[in-house]
Amino acid sequence: MSTPRRPERPTVPAWTRVNEEPRDKPRAQRPTTPKASTATREARGRGPKREVTRQATPPQRRAGDAISDATKGTANALGTVLERAKTKVVDPAQVRDERERERRSAQRKRLAITWGRRLGYVIIAAALVWVVLLSPVFALDPEKVTVTGYGTVVDPTEVREVIDVHEGGSLATLRIGHLASELQDIPGVRQAHVQRSWPDGLTVTLESREPVAAVPERSGGFAFVDDEGVQVGRTDTKPKDLPVLNVPPDQAGKKALKAALTVINSMPPDLMKRITSISAQTPDSVSFTLSKGPKVEWGSAEDNEVKAQVLGVLLESKQARKADVIDVSAPTLPITKSG
Repeated sequence: MSTPRRPERPTVPAWTRVNEEPRDKPRAQRPTTPKASTATREARGRGPKREVTRQATPPQRRAGDAISDATKGTANALGTVLERAKTKVVDPAQVRDERERERRSAQRKRLAITWGRRLGYVIIAAALVWVVLLSPVFALDPEKVTVTGYGTVVDPTEVREVIDVHEGGSLATLRIGHLASELQDIPGVRQAHVQRSWPDGLTVTLESREPVAAVPERSGGFAFVDDEGVQVGRTDTKPKDLPVLNVPPDQAGKKALKAALTVINSMPPDLMKRITSISAQTPDSVSFTLSKGPKVEWGSAEDNEVKAQVLGVLLESKQARKADVIDVSAPTLPITKSG
């Protein structure tokens, strides 16, 4: 019977120390051997310990060194963040004061701009007021006033006197309506139209009242009346170019005057020139006398156009030439009277 064979022990190199562990064993599990002091080393004849500084390349750096460097980098970064945070932290009251100063500054700027604009507007308005009201640019110059429509009875001197009152006044503030009313108060002016002629003139157009008859006055003389019965002048002597109108001086005479003027206004111009006198005691008894012709009984102020046509035909006939009176009060049945 054979004896069991002992397992073979692994051979250890001679240079391997007894206490030295294999290289592949983790460092944490290696037994720590106390290092000999410098005296011991010198006693053993090995001399003092040499300090050897090894510079490991990046691939050979240990894990602990890498962790230490990462920790240092993190700490530095954290310190930088904290420093920045410290610089950004400010007092809230200081922030409010700063914002209040900015708000007040912006408000002052807005107020300055607003009041500057207002002051500019005031200066412009004052300049315009001075130019319009006080400067001679728009001052009325009577020499630059044009007046037309005097007619035969309007006195140009009276018109100029009314206009001269406003000399030197601003044309912009001149009351055109008031000036027109003053001109209409002048005898013989029916209407007055006034327009500004910038910068310092006026254009005045008058509508004159032309006399159509002369009415005898109680005190003597004759008053000129237009087609509306408005007095536009007077004269002490009998006019040669106007017919004399005889009407009663009482209230009834006003209606008779109106009827007589209506007849005159409807008369053809060539026939009107031949009338020397007109009489109207009532509104229905209008009559007139023709120069070198008969007396005409007109009647009321109705059918005036028809009566004028009939009278014109009769005046051309031989009978009318010898007649003393022609009655056209009934135009369809005219009558001629002789002797």
